[in-house]
Amino acid sequence: MKSFEVFIFNHSSMNLKSDVTVVIPCYNDGKYIKQALYSVINQTVPPDKIIIIDDGSRVETKIVLESLKHPLLEIIYQENQGVSVARNNAIKKANTTYILNLDADDYYEPTFIEKALLVINRDAQVGVVSSFCRTFNHKGETIEIIEPLGGVTKDFIVKNNGRASALFRKKCWEQVSGYDEKMLNGYEDWEFWIAILKNHWRMEIIPEVLSHYRIKKTSRDKTAFQKHDFELRKYIFEKHKEVYLEHLDFYLIEMLRINSVLKNNVHKFKNSLEYKIGKAVLYPLRMIKKIIEWRF
Repeated sequence: MKSFEVFIFNHSSMNLKSDVTVVIPCYNDGKYIKQALYSVINQTVPPDKIIIIDDGSRVETKIVLESLKHPLLEIIYQENQGVSVARNNAIKKANTTYILNLDADDYYEPTFIEKALLVINRDAQVGVVSSFCRTFNHKGETIEIIEPLGGVTKDFIVKNNGRASALFRKKCWEQVSGYDEKMLNGYEDWEFWIAILKNHWRMEIIPEVLSHYRIKKTSRDKTAFQKHDFELRKYIFEKHKEVYLEHLDFYLIEMLRINSVLKNNVHKFKNSLEYKIGKAVLYPLRMIKKIIEWRF
Protein backbone atom coordinates (compact mmCIF):
# COMPACT_ATOMS: atom_id res chain seq x y z
CA MET A 1 0.00 0.00 0.00
CA LYS A 2 1.43 3.31 -1.05
CA SER A 3 -0.02 6.10 1.06
CA PHE A 4 -2.37 6.12 4.01
CA GLU A 5 -2.79 9.86 4.30
CA VAL A 6 -5.98 9.79 2.21
CA PHE A 7 -8.65 7.23 3.03
CA ILE A 8 -10.46 6.11 -0.09
CA PHE A 9 -13.67 4.12 0.06
CA ASN A 10 -16.59 3.21 -2.15
CA HIS A 11 -19.36 5.65 -1.26
CA SER A 12 -22.09 3.43 -2.72
CA SER A 13 -21.07 0.60 -0.40
CA MET A 14 -21.72 2.82 2.62
CA ASN A 15 -25.43 2.01 2.19
CA LEU A 16 -24.73 -1.66 2.98
CA LYS A 17 -25.24 -2.67 6.60
CA SER A 18 -22.66 -5.27 7.51
CA ASP A 19 -23.62 -5.33 11.21
CA VAL A 20 -19.87 -5.44 11.98
CA THR A 21 -17.80 -3.36 14.41
CA VAL A 22 -14.04 -3.46 13.90
CA VAL A 23 -12.00 -3.26 17.12
CA ILE A 24 -8.35 -2.18 16.84
CA PRO A 25 -6.33 -2.01 20.09
CA CYS A 26 -3.32 0.24 19.66
CA TYR A 27 -0.21 0.43 21.83
CA ASN A 28 2.67 2.50 20.39
CA ASP A 29 1.79 1.45 16.84
CA GLY A 30 1.41 4.89 15.31
CA LYS A 31 3.77 3.82 12.53
CA TYR A 32 1.35 1.14 11.31
CA ILE A 33 -2.15 2.18 12.39
CA LYS A 34 -3.01 3.95 9.13
CA GLN A 35 -2.38 0.78 7.11
CA ALA A 36 -4.60 -1.21 9.48
CA LEU A 37 -7.35 1.39 9.29
CA TYR A 38 -7.07 1.70 5.51
CA SER A 39 -7.56 -2.07 5.17
CA VAL A 40 -10.94 -2.02 6.96
CA ILE A 41 -12.24 1.24 5.46
CA ASN A 42 -11.65 -0.19 1.99
CA GLN A 43 -13.47 -3.48 2.53
CA THR A 44 -15.83 -4.54 -0.25
CA VAL A 45 -18.44 -4.75 2.52
CA PRO A 46 -17.42 -2.00 4.96
CA PRO A 47 -18.03 -2.20 8.71
CA ASP A 48 -20.75 -0.16 10.40
CA LYS A 49 -18.24 1.11 12.97
CA ILE A 50 -14.50 1.15 13.62
CA ILE A 51 -13.23 1.60 17.17
CA ILE A 52 -9.55 2.24 17.78
CA ILE A 53 -8.74 1.97 21.48
CA ASP A 54 -5.42 3.46 22.52
CA ASP A 55 -3.94 1.54 25.46
CA GLY A 56 -1.75 4.28 26.93
CA SER A 57 0.56 4.83 23.95
CA ARG A 58 3.41 7.32 23.92
CA VAL A 59 2.84 10.82 22.57
CA GLU A 60 4.10 9.98 19.05
CA THR A 61 1.26 7.50 18.52
CA LYS A 62 -1.32 9.81 20.10
CA ILE A 63 -0.39 12.51 17.58
CA VAL A 64 -1.02 10.07 14.71
CA LEU A 65 -4.34 8.95 16.20
CA GLU A 66 -5.51 12.53 16.64
CA SER A 67 -4.92 13.12 12.93
CA LEU A 68 -7.25 10.29 11.84
CA LYS A 69 -10.68 11.40 10.64
CA HIS A 70 -13.41 9.22 9.14
CA PRO A 71 -17.21 9.01 9.59
CA LEU A 72 -17.03 5.36 10.69
CA LEU A 73 -14.22 5.93 13.17
CA GLU A 74 -14.31 6.41 16.95
CA ILE A 75 -11.10 6.64 18.99
CA ILE A 76 -11.05 5.82 22.71
CA TYR A 77 -8.15 6.51 25.06
CA GLN A 78 -7.35 4.60 28.24
CA GLU A 79 -4.39 4.19 30.57
CA ASN A 80 -2.24 1.17 29.80
CA GLN A 81 -4.13 -1.90 31.04
CA GLY A 82 -3.32 -4.54 28.44
CA VAL A 83 -4.90 -5.79 25.23
CA SER A 84 -7.68 -7.81 26.91
CA VAL A 85 -9.00 -4.78 28.78
CA ALA A 86 -8.67 -2.68 25.63
CA ARG A 87 -10.64 -5.14 23.51
CA ASN A 88 -13.33 -5.57 26.17
CA ASN A 89 -13.79 -1.83 26.62
CA ALA A 90 -14.18 -1.34 22.88
CA ILE A 91 -16.55 -4.29 22.41
CA LYS A 92 -18.78 -2.97 25.20
CA LYS A 93 -19.41 0.08 23.02
CA ALA A 94 -20.31 -1.97 19.94
CA ASN A 95 -23.98 -2.23 18.94
CA THR A 96 -23.52 -4.75 16.15
CA THR A 97 -24.07 -8.50 15.92
CA TYR A 98 -20.48 -9.14 14.84
CA ILE A 99 -17.06 -8.02 16.05
CA LEU A 100 -13.94 -8.04 13.91
CA ASN A 101 -10.55 -8.09 15.64
CA LEU A 102 -7.54 -6.41 14.11
CA ASP A 103 -4.20 -5.57 15.72
CA ALA A 104 -2.86 -2.10 14.93
CA ASP A 105 0.25 -3.41 13.14
CA ASP A 106 -1.58 -5.90 10.89
CA TYR A 107 -4.05 -5.58 8.01
CA TYR A 108 -6.76 -7.39 6.04
CA GLU A 109 -7.36 -8.09 2.38
CA PRO A 110 -10.33 -6.02 1.07
CA THR A 111 -12.69 -9.03 0.87
CA PHE A 112 -12.26 -10.37 4.41
CA ILE A 113 -15.52 -9.03 5.89
CA GLU A 114 -17.55 -9.99 2.82
CA LYS A 115 -16.27 -13.58 2.82
CA ALA A 116 -16.40 -14.00 6.61
CA LEU A 117 -20.04 -12.85 6.70
CA LEU A 118 -20.98 -15.38 4.02
CA VAL A 119 -19.49 -18.15 6.17
CA ILE A 120 -20.95 -17.10 9.52
CA ASN A 121 -24.43 -16.31 8.17
CA ARG A 122 -24.93 -19.68 6.50
CA ASP A 123 -24.40 -21.77 9.66
CA ALA A 124 -25.84 -20.90 13.08
CA GLN A 125 -23.22 -23.07 14.81
CA VAL A 126 -20.30 -21.03 13.50
CA GLY A 127 -19.28 -18.54 16.18
CA VAL A 128 -15.90 -17.45 14.78
CA VAL A 129 -14.43 -17.04 11.29
CA SER A 130 -10.76 -16.54 10.47
CA SER A 131 -8.55 -17.24 7.46
CA PHE A 132 -5.12 -18.25 6.29
CA CYS A 133 -2.55 -15.62 7.23
CA ARG A 134 0.65 -14.29 5.67
CA THR A 135 3.43 -13.28 8.03
CA PHE A 136 5.86 -10.65 6.76
CA ASN A 137 8.98 -8.78 7.90
CA HIS A 138 9.90 -5.09 8.08
CA LYS A 139 10.70 -5.11 4.36
CA GLY A 140 7.26 -6.47 3.49
CA GLU A 141 8.76 -9.83 2.48
CA THR A 142 6.68 -12.94 3.10
CA ILE A 143 8.07 -15.16 5.85
CA GLU A 144 5.39 -17.84 6.12
CA ILE A 145 1.82 -18.68 5.21
CA ILE A 146 -0.02 -19.89 8.32
CA GLU A 147 -2.93 -22.27 7.72
CA PRO A 148 -4.84 -22.76 11.00
CA LEU A 149 -7.41 -25.55 11.10
CA GLY A 150 -10.12 -23.98 13.26
CA GLY A 151 -12.66 -26.56 14.44
CA VAL A 152 -14.19 -27.36 17.82
CA THR A 153 -12.87 -27.30 21.39
CA LYS A 154 -10.80 -30.49 21.10
CA ASP A 155 -8.86 -28.96 18.22
CA PHE A 156 -7.61 -26.16 20.50
CA ILE A 157 -6.40 -27.95 23.62
CA VAL A 158 -2.90 -28.73 22.29
CA LYS A 159 -2.30 -25.55 20.31
CA ASN A 160 -4.11 -22.46 19.12
CA ASN A 161 -5.72 -23.53 15.86
CA GLY A 162 -7.08 -20.07 15.14
CA ARG A 163 -5.84 -16.53 14.64
CA ALA A 164 -6.40 -13.40 16.72
CA SER A 165 -7.56 -11.69 13.52
CA ALA A 166 -11.09 -13.03 13.28
CA LEU A 167 -14.78 -12.17 13.03
CA PHE A 168 -17.00 -13.44 15.85
CA ARG A 169 -20.51 -13.06 17.19
CA LYS A 170 -20.80 -10.51 19.98
CA LYS A 171 -23.05 -12.93 21.89
CA CYS A 172 -20.10 -15.38 22.01
CA TRP A 173 -18.08 -12.67 23.76
CA GLU A 174 -21.00 -12.02 26.14
CA GLN A 175 -21.35 -15.72 27.00
CA VAL A 176 -17.73 -15.96 28.21
CA SER A 177 -17.64 -12.50 29.87
CA GLY A 178 -15.11 -11.22 27.36
CA TYR A 179 -11.37 -11.64 27.13
CA ASP A 180 -9.63 -12.78 30.32
CA GLU A 181 -8.10 -9.60 31.71
CA LYS A 182 -5.73 -11.56 33.97
CA MET A 183 -3.80 -12.78 30.93
CA LEU A 184 -1.43 -9.84 30.67
CA ASN A 185 1.49 -11.84 29.23
CA GLY A 186 -0.17 -13.27 26.13
CA TYR A 187 -2.20 -16.23 24.75
CA GLU A 188 -5.45 -14.40 25.66
CA ASP A 189 -6.88 -15.05 22.18
CA TRP A 190 -6.17 -18.81 22.51
CA GLU A 191 -7.97 -18.93 25.85
CA PHE A 192 -10.81 -16.83 24.41
CA TRP A 193 -11.39 -19.31 21.58
CA ILE A 194 -11.46 -22.28 23.97
CA ALA A 195 -13.95 -20.45 26.21
CA ILE A 196 -16.22 -19.77 23.22
CA LEU A 197 -15.94 -23.15 21.53
CA LYS A 198 -16.76 -25.15 24.66
CA ASN A 199 -20.22 -23.54 24.46
CA HIS A 200 -20.86 -25.68 21.36
CA TRP A 201 -19.66 -23.16 18.80
CA ARG A 202 -17.30 -23.88 15.91
CA MET A 203 -14.54 -21.84 14.25
CA GLU A 204 -14.40 -21.86 10.47
CA ILE A 205 -11.25 -21.00 8.53
CA ILE A 206 -11.43 -19.48 5.05
CA PRO A 207 -8.70 -21.32 3.07
CA GLU A 208 -7.35 -18.14 1.55
CA VAL A 209 -4.77 -15.57 2.69
CA LEU A 210 -7.01 -12.72 3.82
CA SER A 211 -4.95 -11.34 6.71
CA HIS A 212 -1.37 -10.16 7.10
CA TYR A 213 0.63 -10.40 10.34
CA ARG A 214 3.71 -8.25 10.88
CA ILE A 215 6.75 -9.93 12.46
CA LYS A 216 8.73 -7.43 14.54
CA LYS A 217 12.09 -7.84 16.30
CA THR A 218 10.38 -7.61 19.65
CA SER A 219 6.73 -8.42 20.09
CA ARG A 220 4.31 -9.53 22.77
CA ASP A 221 3.82 -12.89 21.03
CA LYS A 222 7.57 -13.60 21.00
CA THR A 223 7.92 -12.64 24.66
CA ALA A 224 4.94 -14.83 25.58
CA PHE A 225 6.51 -17.86 23.89
CA GLN A 226 10.06 -17.29 25.11
CA LYS A 227 9.34 -16.27 28.72
CA HIS A 228 5.81 -17.26 29.70
CA ASP A 229 4.83 -20.29 27.62
CA PHE A 230 4.59 -22.81 30.46
CA GLU A 231 2.78 -20.56 32.93
CA LEU A 232 0.26 -19.47 30.27
CA ARG A 233 -0.44 -23.03 29.13
CA LYS A 234 -0.85 -24.07 32.77
CA TYR A 235 -3.31 -21.23 33.36
CA ILE A 236 -5.39 -22.24 30.32
CA PHE A 237 -5.32 -25.89 31.41
CA GLU A 238 -6.46 -25.11 34.94
CA LYS A 239 -9.18 -22.70 33.80
CA HIS A 240 -10.61 -25.21 31.31
CA LYS A 241 -9.63 -28.45 33.02
CA GLU A 242 -12.98 -30.08 32.27
CA VAL A 243 -12.29 -29.73 28.54
CA TYR A 244 -8.88 -31.40 28.86
CA LEU A 245 -10.32 -34.21 30.99
CA GLU A 246 -13.13 -34.78 28.48
CA HIS A 247 -10.53 -35.28 25.73
CA LEU A 248 -7.78 -36.76 27.91
CA ASP A 249 -6.82 -39.66 25.60
CA PHE A 250 -6.51 -37.34 22.61
CA TYR A 251 -4.47 -34.82 24.64
CA LEU A 252 -2.03 -37.41 26.05
CA ILE A 253 -1.47 -39.04 22.66
CA GLU A 254 -0.75 -35.63 21.11
CA MET A 255 1.72 -34.84 23.92
CA LEU A 256 3.49 -38.16 23.32
CA ARG A 257 3.64 -37.46 19.59
CA ILE A 258 5.07 -33.96 20.10
CA ASN A 259 7.63 -35.29 22.58
CA SER A 260 8.72 -37.92 20.07
CA VAL A 261 9.06 -35.35 17.29
CA LEU A 262 11.15 -33.07 19.53
CA LYS A 263 13.48 -35.93 20.55
CA ASN A 264 13.96 -36.93 16.91
CA ASN A 265 14.76 -33.34 15.96
CA VAL A 266 17.32 -33.06 18.79
CA HIS A 267 18.89 -36.36 17.70
CA LYS A 268 19.11 -35.19 14.07
CA PHE A 269 20.65 -31.90 15.15
CA LYS A 270 23.30 -33.59 17.32
CA ASN A 271 24.25 -35.79 14.40
CA SER A 272 24.37 -32.94 11.92
CA LEU A 273 27.66 -31.71 10.48
CA GLU A 274 27.06 -28.19 11.83
CA TYR A 275 26.72 -29.48 15.39
CA LYS A 276 29.86 -31.65 15.13
CA ILE A 277 31.91 -28.77 13.72
CA GLY A 278 30.66 -26.43 16.45
CA LYS A 279 31.50 -28.99 19.12
CA ALA A 280 35.01 -29.44 17.70
CA VAL A 281 35.61 -25.67 17.59
CA LEU A 282 34.51 -25.23 21.21
CA TYR A 283 36.44 -28.25 22.57
CA PRO A 284 39.79 -26.41 23.11
CA LEU A 285 38.02 -23.58 24.93
CA ARG A 286 36.31 -26.07 27.27
CA MET A 287 39.66 -27.76 27.99
CA ILE A 288 41.31 -24.41 28.84
CA LYS A 289 38.41 -23.60 31.18
CA LYS A 290 38.79 -26.95 32.95
CA ILE A 291 42.54 -26.43 33.38
CA ILE A 292 42.02 -22.98 34.86
CA GLU A 293 39.32 -24.27 37.23
CA TRP A 294 41.58 -27.20 38.29
CA ARG A 295 44.62 -24.95 38.94
CA PHE A 296 42.78 -22.22 40.80
